[in-house]
Amino acid sequence: MANFFHCDTNRYIKRRKYFLWLTLLPLFQGSLITALIVIVNLRAFIEKGYHLTALYAVAAAAAAGTLIFFVTFTMTEKSVKRNARYTFFDIGTKALVFSRYDGDFFCGSRREISRKLYVIPLASLTKIGYSQKKKRIYLETAPESPEKIREYTDKSERLNYRFTDGFPEFESWWYNDNGFKTSTELRIPGVFGDAVRLSESIATAKRAFNDQPKPKPYVHKESDFAKRKKALDRLKKLQKL
Repeated sequence: MANFFHCDTNRYIKRRKYFLWLTLLPLFQGSLITALIVIVNLRAFIEKGYHLTALYAVAAAAAAGTLIFFVTFTMTEKSVKRNARYTFFDIGTKALVFSRYDGDFFCGSRREISRKLYVIPLASLTKIGYSQKKKRIYLETAPESPEKIREYTDKSERLNYRFTDGFPEFESWWYNDNGFKTSTELRIPGVFGDAVRLSESIATAKRAFNDQPKPKPYVHKESDFAKRKKALDRLKKLQKL
């Protein structure tokens, strides 16, 4: 069973390709048509003085297309790298963790990375569903359970954690019991590729959690010291008799 799932960045790359095609293709077509018109009617354009205007229009379209390409590539490349690092799904023995990149913001002059992080206790998880078409996963917990889904939103560095006894423990200890909202439902978007594989791994973790042996109730046993003290007390009573 896979315990850690990275974000599938192919969807962001495909969106970038579609956007570039939709924006650059009309500019390319317009520039090509204008250039052909100028070439075919070059003498007439020169006589009327329109050839420079047409060339300027072609150059402006080429410059606009180049600018759009570089701006789009730069912005989407940052999003691809951020999601590859900060969007993931982690499966522990007692809880699931879903982390998602939530954008950048400025704190003073410093750029910070915002992240959403969800902690789903396996003890209260009751439903695991998925949509293969949309590649989404749906998780629900018992409404009456005291352990609900926790939602954190903060700087990425404040939400670092490690699993301790199967449950996430934050490096910033305050978040272990504070700083979150609760809910009973969570929809995980299709950012992990095959939704069936992820849902099966979640179901396997849930079965493994249910199969864990229940802790036996503690039975108090007398220590050797207490037994010797009782024996001495009985001996003293006999001596008095």
